[in-house]
Amino acid sequence: MNTRALLAPPPGKTAGRARWPLRVGRALALGLLALAAPLAEAETNALKDIEFAALPGDRVRITLVLESEAPEPLSFTIDNPARIALDFPATRNALEKKSRTIGVGVAQSISTAEANNRTRVVVNLVQLAPYETRVEGNKVHVLLEHPTGAEGRARAAAAEAGPGPAARGGDRNGHRVVGVDFRRTEEGAGQVIVELSDPTAPVDVRQEGERLLVDFKNTSLPQKLERRLDVVDFATPVNTVETFAHGSDTRMVVHPTGEYEHLAYQSERVFTLEVKPLTKEEKEAREKEEFEYTGERLSLNFQDIEVRSVLQLLADFTGLNIVVSDSVQGSLTLRLKNVPWDQALDIILKTKGLDMRQTGNVILVAPTEEIA
Repeated sequence: MNTRALLAPPPGKTAGRARWPLRVGRALALGLLALAAPLAEAETNALKDIEFAALPGDRVRITLVLESEAPEPLSFTIDNPARIALDFPATRNALEKKSRTIGVGVAQSISTAEANNRTRVVVNLVQLAPYETRVEGNKVHVLLEHPTGAEGRARAAAAEAGPGPAARGGDRNGHRVVGVDFRRTEEGAGQVIVELSDPTAPVDVRQEGERLLVDFKNTSLPQKLERRLDVVDFATPVNTVETFAHGSDTRMVVHPTGEYEHLAYQSERVFTLEVKPLTKEEKEAREKEEFEYTGERLSLNFQDIEVRSVLQLLADFTGLNIVVSDSVQGSLTLRLKNVPWDQALDIILKTKGLDMRQTGNVILVAPTEEIA
């Protein structure tokens, strides 16, 4: 089994989960310096300027200006202290000032760091808030909402747009729902399977009361797919699945019953929401297992990112020595909110059929069959 180390700790330092709370602050600003694996040779871009503007509703727009056409950055958030980080591969930091104060809305300040031909931009926040990124030529716009106003604006936009034919169908938003299906697994879990027009459609999954909500952002829905599926006869925890246009988005409402757990994942253009039944004993065991996750909480939002890159980021922030088998390949779309980093690692491994073995301060990651 061929392996490759993603991170080795600096001399005199030991790696391990216990060091996470001590390393997270530095890692955001300086963690790039510890990356051992250099990026592949690529034409280098440059971060030339940072602009920001106050918007109505205590919002703020931050614009990152690059030398040439901007790539889609990898973005993720840290819960405490509240921060948003954006990574730009093959990009040097050409700013004269590496940090500056913003003081608008929830944005306190912004700082940048460069290492191994990669630039990281960190937005320090008063508190975590919804945000969106948009690439436009050589600029990357980061729109920061204010937590108290975001929900109200979303409802107003949905009401204004209404359920007209243009919102349900067509391709004006750039993303489309192509198909919706439901399946039952051998273990009795219900799988809601959504085929999308492309793998970059932003997806938001959350539990609200006794239902699960899935929002496909800026994604249109053909009228023939706007429907309510009654799937009680499949004998899974899922009773019904409703799919409908919600302003410029497509919303899916899943109504489960009984004790269950849910997992959402995406492979290329196929998004899957799996709802698995739990016995009372399994539920108690799962709650105990979740309690055992002790890592600092973070949020991850990646669209079609290589698995190796995600593992490299986790290695960067935790100080762990992570060795990855050469047979670990592929990509995934991942959206996790406010979960311990060690639970995030477990979810990534399970989603991609991987496992890990820990020896001292070194974690080996490989396909399950290689670890066994």
